[in-house]
Amino acid sequence: MPDITRRDIGNISAGAAVATSALLPRRVAAATAAEQNGMGAPTMDIQRIGILQPTGDIPIISLASIHDNVVYLCGITADPAQLGDVKDQTRQTLDRIDRLLDKAGTNKSKLLSAQVWLTDMAHFADHNSVWNAWVDAKNPPVRMCVQSPQLWRPGLLVEIMVTAAK
Repeated sequence: MPDITRRDIGNISAGAAVATSALLPRRVAAATAAEQNGMGAPTMDIQRIGILQPTGDIPIISLASIHDNVVYLCGITADPAQLGDVKDQTRQTLDRIDRLLDKAGTNKSKLLSAQVWLTDMAHFADHNSVWNAWVDAKNPPVRMCVQSPQLWRPGLLVEIMVTAAK
């Protein structure tokens, strides 16, 4: 298998369209490197939800991407303007996850995996009390939880990223 070059990556990126609306689902046909090179490979059908435009230090990202009936959410946090303790922030974060999963046509009962970042592992029990009340106990995802000394904004205590089946 040949190595992927910077040119191939540029070609792959060039196949993605920019969404005109940040909150509406949109289908994007992203060409593979092989197709860009004239090999006739099939295209990938990717739906992107909530493409953020850069403002200040905010990167260009999708809040959610869907491919092959799998939904991938970006890292989700509480609203930096309405911070509370780790329980409040976890509730806000999980509410945001519920809303994004709904826009993507799925829900927490179909979670496959979750990654949790806490700024202090002393918050682990409080975070888990909210998580356990929220998660579908009959269909829990695999999950990891690690400490990150700082998240993207000062005062944020928790960030969660999930993957779900559609």
